Amino acid sequence: MRLIRVLRHGGKRHRPPVRPGQTDWRRFTIAALAALALGAGTIATTTAASIPLSFAVAGSPFSVTAQRLKATGAVQFASFRKDATGRKHAVAVVGIREAALYGLCQSAVAHTPLGTATLLIRSGEDEPVTASQMTLDLARLEGDMSFGAVEMGRDAAALDASGTTGTGGVYGQQARTLTIKDLRVAAWSLTAGMFSLNGATMDVHAGDHPCS
Repeated sequence: MRLIRVLRHGGKRHRPPVRPGQTDWRRFTIAALAALALGAGTIATTTAASIPLSFAVAGSPFSVTAQRLKATGAVQFASFRKDATGRKHAVAVVGIREAALYGLCQSAVAHTPLGTATLLIRSGEDEPVTASQMTLDLARLEGDMSFGAVEMGRDAAALDASGTTGTGGVYGQQARTLTIKDLRVAAWSLTAGMFSLNGATMDVHAGDHPCS
């Protein structure tokens, strides 16, 4: 990460002093968001086997946009994910063996006791974001898609293009190559064996300002 900025609207804000023993919730919230962003932007290079296969997702999806995605080895099937309250969400699981994303923007909106804050991560302009052994749980996907060597109707348990598989008897599809232009995604989660953002920036804005 090259740059971390916290932006507030309306210029400087004067807050009453925090009494001893009292939590400064505004600073706590910003610090927590910054830690979350740093974690998202600097995912350590690991083996895919070390990534947890199941965890409670957040209560709302985050957004990802990109000018273009180029992938090799892509699979897709339907499933469910649970959030921390135990509520189930229907998802489209997408597994990708290798991916390059150009013009990436990722945003997550947090609703806190003090109001809404938006965390924004943008990749550098010179190099694409690269990822391997990536799995996304999607709520929605938009874009112009092109598949190469596609197989539709294959059993999700028998998918072999990316290393990600589903439950037997569930509809699945896979492709040797996948290109998506003007990508817009709402995702519940993302895991990857490697996720690299070069020249990235991170901003925290007051209010609701997702990637557009």
